[in-house]
Amino acid sequence: MVIMNGRLHNEDSPNLSEVDTSMKIEGQNHFDFNANQSMPDPFQCTLQIRANKGEVSFLKNLYSPLLEGIDPTFQFICLEESEEFASSLLEWDGNGAYYDEFNVECPALSVVLFLRESFGRLSAVSVQKNLTTNPWKFHHRIELPKDVRPQITATQDFYQAFHDLPLWSVCPVHYGNELLRFHIVVKNFLRMRAFYELITGKKARDGSTGFCYIPIYTQKGLEIQLSLKCLPQVFSKPSTVARLRFKIPNIDSLMPYLVGCPLPVPNEKGTWLTNDPDGNVIILDEAAPIAKVPSLETSDYETRSVETEFSASSKDSSTTDNIKFSNAFKKITPDFV
Repeated sequence: MVIMNGRLHNEDSPNLSEVDTSMKIEGQNHFDFNANQSMPDPFQCTLQIRANKGEVSFLKNLYSPLLEGIDPTFQFICLEESEEFASSLLEWDGNGAYYDEFNVECPALSVVLFLRESFGRLSAVSVQKNLTTNPWKFHHRIELPKDVRPQITATQDFYQAFHDLPLWSVCPVHYGNELLRFHIVVKNFLRMRAFYELITGKKARDGSTGFCYIPIYTQKGLEIQLSLKCLPQVFSKPSTVARLRFKIPNIDSLMPYLVGCPLPVPNEKGTWLTNDPDGNVIILDEAAPIAKVPSLETSDYETRSVETEFSASSKDSSTTDNIKFSNAFKKITPDFV
């Protein structure tokens, strides 16, 4: 059930369990996952956000309270300056240019943090408070039901500060690893799932209908994930300033499966731009397989809190079936090269 503008609507999600997920892309044989396996790399998937000159320092100050425990040096969320497009820091005022009782527009990309409740100022509750201050504004809420019972056990609130930048959400976890999740609201679930399985060389793990996640990297206390969610009432809008960046063994092995011909990035050898099936621009970075598994054990992550001892074990987080919108999103189309 989807609650929008105070009215109830049935969620006509496709029954994906009845669809053959061993699909082919553009007539090609299904990708061999074993051919794309290498040592785990925590930075196989990162998020690149490009801002106008002079705005990067502002964004770092904005995101630092959210990422202090997981990404204090901005290695997963990479901020870069560019003079090739107008300012990205156009504050969202909560008024939607595209919104009706059945549909709402939403940025395709979100950053979701699942944080422990017992880390003091780095706990989920403390970090969530940053999203209630200016320039952050509430965007929408996802309700997590308990099985099939009409009982809401948890909520997931998404916030945004500026147009075209990803949404952010901070959620508590009672036990298990903390998570940094790059979340994509998708239009074509099956094609997007198959595409990102090819890009990452990893099998997606199923959740609820129309939801899956791909485990990018796991170590004690921390997981990096890419997740996909299909919501029929949501029109996902590709960002012009935020792009996911993936390390790949080589571009040639992926060429038969890509949508169109990838474009080489000027002055960046081995780096390519392409689109996923929904039209989101992604960056592919050819990188040699690493010889040793990198670890974040000596980073600020393991030693970040002196207030609580942390004993973690891996646990899959719950997925979403219901979504509640209180506001819509203003549609803009800034230039991006």
